[in-house]
Amino acid sequence: MMVPEVRAWVLFLVVAVAAIGGVFSRALADAVPLPQPRPAAVSTGGGEDTGANRVAERFANGSPDADPAPLPVPRPPQPAGAGMAGTPVLPSPPMQNAPASGTQAGGCLVALGAAGADFEVVPPIETDTACGIEDAVIVRRIGDTNLLPPATLSCDTALRLTRFTRSVILPETRRLASAGLRDILIAASYDCRGRNRVPGARLSEHSFGRAVDIRGLHLSDGSEFAVTPRAAADLSTHARLQRSLRQAACGPFTTVLGPGSDAHHDDHFHFDSKPRRNPYCR
Repeated sequence: MMVPEVRAWVLFLVVAVAAIGGVFSRALADAVPLPQPRPAAVSTGGGEDTGANRVAERFANGSPDADPAPLPVPRPPQPAGAGMAGTPVLPSPPMQNAPASGTQAGGCLVALGAAGADFEVVPPIETDTACGIEDAVIVRRIGDTNLLPPATLSCDTALRLTRFTRSVILPETRRLASAGLRDILIAASYDCRGRNRVPGARLSEHSFGRAVDIRGLHLSDGSEFAVTPRAAADLSTHARLQRSLRQAACGPFTTVLGPGSDAHHDDHFHFDSKPRRNPYCR
C-alpha cells in the first residue's frame, strides 16, 4: 500500500501537468491565426468560376499591381450601309443610261433592225435653221439590197422604206421582171432646202429626214430600171413595174410623187412621211 504522503505528491503532479498543458494550448492557439474568409463574389449572372470572380479575388487579396484582364479588341469599322454581322453588303446596281427599247426612238431602232435594215445610228442633226433630224440613221443595205448612196433619214422614214422594199419592191421585181433586186438608186435623202430646190420656198420634207427620192433600180439580171415618163399604153415590163410601185407606195408613205406630177419629179419617185390626215398621191 502507498503511504499517504506519496499519494499526495502524485496527485499534485497530475494537477500541475494538466494546468501547464492548458496554458500551452491557449498560447499555441493565440500564435496560429485562423484563415480569413473568402471575399464576396462579384455577381455577373454566371456560374461561380467566372472571370469576374477571379479578378475580384485578385484585387481583394491585395494584388492591384497584377496584370489586368485584357480589354476586348475593337471591331473593325464596317462600310456604310452594312447590315448585321454575316450579312453580305451588295453593291448598288449600276445606273442604266441607254434608252430603253420601249421608248419611241428605241422601239423604232429595234423594229428597223428586225425588218432587215443594215444601218448606223448617228447623233441628232442640228442646224441654225428649222432643219434637222432628232433620230437620224444612215441606211446602207436592206437585206441583200444596197442603197446607192446610203440614205440619211429619220428612223420612222427608214423603217417605212425598209418595209416597203421587203413587202413590195422585192416581190414586184420578181413577179414582173423575173429578177431579184441588187441596188436601189437614191437621188436624195436628208437635204436642208426648200421644196423643189426653190430658194425661199417652204422647207421640203427632205429637210427633216422624212423624204427619200428613188431614181431607179439595179436588177439581178444586170438590167437597170429607171424612173421616167411613160405612156399609159406602154405595157412593157418596166412600165408595168413603175406603175405598180407607184400605186403600192400610196399608204405606206403619206406623199407619193413621180413622173407626171410636175416637171421636178419626172426622173424619180418622191416618197415621204409628212404627218397628214390622208395620203397625197399624184
